[in-house]
Amino acid sequence: MYFRMSSTCHCLSRLPDHIPDAWSYPSQVGTKRGKGRDRRKLDTQIVRIRGSETMERIWVYITLLAATCFLGAFSESEEEELLKHLFVTKNYRKELRPVTEIDTPVDVFVALTLSNLISLKEDEETLTTNVWVEQQWNDLRLSWDPEEYYGINILRVPPDMVWQPQLILENNNNGVFEVAYYCNVLIYSFGLVYWLPPAIFQTSCSINVEYFPFDWQNCSLKFSSLTYNAKEVNLQLRVDTDNATNRSYPIEWIIIDPAGFTENGEWEIVHIPAKKNIDRSVSLESNKYQDITFYLLIERKPLFYIINILAPCVLIALMANLVFYLPADSGEKMTLSISVLLAQSVFLLLISQRLPETSLAIPLISKYLMFIMVLVTIVVVSCVIVLNIHFRTPSTHIMSSKMKEIFLNKLPRLLHMSMPAEADPEPWNGVLQRRSSSVGYIVKAEEYFSVKSRSELMFEKQSERHGLTSRATPARVNPSTPDISQDQLYGEIKPAVDGANFIVKHMKDKNDYNEEKDNWYRIARTVDRLCLFLVTPVMTIGTLWIFLGGAYNKPPQYPFPGDLFDYREENRRLI
Repeated sequence: MYFRMSSTCHCLSRLPDHIPDAWSYPSQVGTKRGKGRDRRKLDTQIVRIRGSETMERIWVYITLLAATCFLGAFSESEEEELLKHLFVTKNYRKELRPVTEIDTPVDVFVALTLSNLISLKEDEETLTTNVWVEQQWNDLRLSWDPEEYYGINILRVPPDMVWQPQLILENNNNGVFEVAYYCNVLIYSFGLVYWLPPAIFQTSCSINVEYFPFDWQNCSLKFSSLTYNAKEVNLQLRVDTDNATNRSYPIEWIIIDPAGFTENGEWEIVHIPAKKNIDRSVSLESNKYQDITFYLLIERKPLFYIINILAPCVLIALMANLVFYLPADSGEKMTLSISVLLAQSVFLLLISQRLPETSLAIPLISKYLMFIMVLVTIVVVSCVIVLNIHFRTPSTHIMSSKMKEIFLNKLPRLLHMSMPAEADPEPWNGVLQRRSSSVGYIVKAEEYFSVKSRSELMFEKQSERHGLTSRATPARVNPSTPDISQDQLYGEIKPAVDGANFIVKHMKDKNDYNEEKDNWYRIARTVDRLCLFLVTPVMTIGTLWIFLGGAYNKPPQYPFPGDLFDYREENRRLI
């Protein structure tokens, strides 16, 4: 062991610039002779005492500083001497590759540890992850014998002091190619350089929105050397040793420490393979020849979207069927159907803001919303038709016999609709037909009026109440008085009969008008029920067809097509 005097001198140089002068006593001595000798003796003694105390303190300070400097030189000298040997004596150049021959590539072993899958922004197609990028390579220029350097096996130096393979993230999405923090590099005595910097990467991830929100995505982190080609640097996956078999195996997966990993609430990790890719279509001198890619196959957890989007959409869509239960006279059929249409439009707008603006595929939920919007539009059109039929009258529209047969007889039976209690309507020939019963009533009325006198017609009830009997009229018996003729009798009764006929005809026309109007009501109800029977199964089958297609969209069993290896730690491949 030895001590460096330069360090000691350097430490001594840190002493205060101003040291109190022990022999300068700033006392004021009186000039009067009366105070003379006694005062001078006292001052001299005080100066000597204080001077000796000050000198003792100075020597104590010097001793402590020297000991501190010597101890510092003793503790730092070991690593400092080793650093001087590696970087000064050997004339280390970090710009040169650590090889003895120029044609020899440097083997760089890479691994990735995932700490947190922060987010996947679909609209920006950006995956944000918190990772540790593990890199190690051999640099024989940085090797030493631990026995010659006080048993030191590891050195920690800043990364800018050693050669680096210049690994970058190719598919970054924010212009940050390198790690977030440049931590120290570990240098082992046998020449191994180990670097484990942390990073928060934002990588581009092509989003497949076809089955959203029952989708899974395949994202990746692609690393390659920025400066060196395949002839200069050979990128490989990190190799570890199996303790049971003492055989080595490559780490062909992303390392996840369960203790330090934070699970994402929206995405579930399915596969995490790692692979070295070689593009043989380019030459070895190209930086595109090789890369190390870490893949993340993640599946979305759809519960959030089911509760907040899908369930409200389905419930609102079912409200469209209630339109057919509303009576046309309520005036709310159009209001309800258009409200459902507007609600679906709002949900479609929310989904479009969430997903990327792509024309490659239509999201599954957008397909459903568009399907429901088209169906509700058809419901609106059917409501317009139903209202048009409902408010028709015989004065504006004439109902054909064929329409009556289809919408008043056949369809109500097929749709299990209740039929009215009255008899079936007679065929319509375009002219109001008089019922046989009405004709009979009119004939009987004419006969009745012809045999009754005016007084009896006017006081018939009173006569019966007072026990008066009806007398025979000239129509029933032969006329006893020849001066009253039958023509004269009919002439007197004719106005009353015509008035009665007019009333009967008016009531008949009114009944026929109301009956025809009721037929239009019944046709509107039939069309309403027919639309209900058509829209409900179409909506149900379409909803199940769309969502079952998404429910069966599962990630593949193996991460790479044609490769029957799952790239998991428990199934590692031994070399």
